[in-house]
Amino acid sequence: MAELGMADPERAALDLLLRGFQVSRMLRLVADLGVADRIAPDGGTTLDELAAACGVHPQPLMRVLRALASFGIFSVAAGGGISHTPRSHLLRTDAPNSLCHAARFWTAPGSWRAWEELDAAMTGGVPHEVAWGQGRFAYLREHPQEARLFDAMMANFPDNRHAAIAAAYDFSGARLIYDIGGGNGAALRHILARFLAPRGLVLDLEDVVRSVQPEGLMGGRITMQAGSVFDGVPAGADIYMMNRVLHDWGDQDCARILHACRTAMAPEALLLLGEQILEPDPAQGRPSSYLIDTQMMAMFGRARERTVDEFRSLLTEAGFALRRVVPTASPISIVEAAPVAVGMQES
Repeated sequence: MAELGMADPERAALDLLLRGFQVSRMLRLVADLGVADRIAPDGGTTLDELAAACGVHPQPLMRVLRALASFGIFSVAAGGGISHTPRSHLLRTDAPNSLCHAARFWTAPGSWRAWEELDAAMTGGVPHEVAWGQGRFAYLREHPQEARLFDAMMANFPDNRHAAIAAAYDFSGARLIYDIGGGNGAALRHILARFLAPRGLVLDLEDVVRSVQPEGLMGGRITMQAGSVFDGVPAGADIYMMNRVLHDWGDQDCARILHACRTAMAPEALLLLGEQILEPDPAQGRPSSYLIDTQMMAMFGRARERTVDEFRSLLTEAGFALRRVVPTASPISIVEAAPVAVGMQES
């Protein structure tokens, strides 16, 4: 035990972690207010000017900004001037892979209240369903603003996953790429910007497809199709791609999704899973991986991140052979799998 009067760094670090929700909530507040966008990237502003632009009272805003500044988010001068730091720059909506959308999403009502009911998962319940009386996807359909915020966060995810996937894998031999559950098409836009030969099709729910603007379709190279993977997958693609889809589902539903893909695929087609591979030893893994794993439990119950062996098992049972795992510059890896001919076993 630390001597009386001596700082205990472990105690101090844990104390900040215990109050992490306060920091997250303040970040959502300043993101909702658009504070970062109201401060010039290379300049500053006064508290009164900033508060007036945000439509709030100066002193409460100052108290929030001071607290965030203690974590290196915004700079608050002794005279009250407000300016950017490298961290607050990341909250600007024009920043590459802006974290503004993530700041607003993680503590948005749907997720926030589900985490309040996290205990339910310990006895087999689904925290989101306990909190809201409905499943996650039904909730998002009824709360379109939050659903579009989710789409924006995925398109700007801080790990730069879409660009990393496009850079790590050779898509040049494909004529047609199906992105199943591809959201607003962000991943396909990165891929098709790098590889000029393929076309792409996004299969996602009707409200997601309806939200995509024509300028996001790359002059007709991307087609949006409304539908659910559980109702079947279109045939005819060279590559069937799912990025961060299987982690939304438990093993039984993953089996249904993979079987739907296997049914649609030609023998020479390939399946690509863009997923975060869970390291079995937390001491060797990224903290964000285990946070996402717990987020999946809070939202969906049985949904989770998986190890390589767990992906191999899912794929084998659905009639695929796991060919290789391709790392990318982001935490997302590409799990490449091929259909196994009927009667054959994975070698």
